[in-house]
Amino acid sequence: MRTLIFIFGFFLCISNIAHAGLSSQAEEAVKQFLGKHPSLEGQDYSIQWEPSKLEFPVCAKAPSVELLRKEKAWGKLLLNLKCDTGRVWARPVSLYVTVKGRYLVATKPLKAGQTLSASDWKWVDGDLSKMADNLVDRPELLKDLELNRSQQAGNPLRLNDFRQMSVIKSGDQVRVAILGRGFAIDASGQALADAALGASVKVRISDGKIIQGTAVSQGLVEVVME
Repeated sequence: MRTLIFIFGFFLCISNIAHAGLSSQAEEAVKQFLGKHPSLEGQDYSIQWEPSKLEFPVCAKAPSVELLRKEKAWGKLLLNLKCDTGRVWARPVSLYVTVKGRYLVATKPLKAGQTLSASDWKWVDGDLSKMADNLVDRPELLKDLELNRSQQAGNPLRLNDFRQMSVIKSGDQVRVAILGRGFAIDASGQALADAALGASVKVRISDGKIIQGTAVSQGLVEVVME
């Protein structure tokens, strides 16, 4: 019996330490704040409270909550609670917010410049708060995009690993439309770099000159003369 009482007392002590000093009113204010935060909308998240030696007096109304030094309410957070009515006070609250979610990872080595198909990626579940930003969580986000750097199998796919799909590749033979006031000239040349739709690209035309224009469609560069 004494052993059971000791074990019960031990776990009760641990529970009290986990919320030491944080009143039910303060805890509820934090939960309400996180529940309304845009970065957690629709997310499956949980809160791990860090012990505090501070006291949180009862406030005449719910204390306000401010997120410090961060825009996304994921991972390790520092919040500032303020009571502006009655006995005025301000207290910091440290906690960790775990966010569970799905994202895409590469199923095999992928090359820069490659556009992806469904066989190139798979879904995995994990703690999003431990991952880099801009994870790809919807395959449709990859439409008309190509990789701007190589990826190893198992790498999480991030939006900043992609760029607009090139409509012109370096070395391609392209048609060049040279437009000016009152005239239009067609020429041919060789692209000196990759270019996405609307991007600037240099072309060496047939007489050896290098001109710069805009990729306006597959294999077509437009040069506007002032």
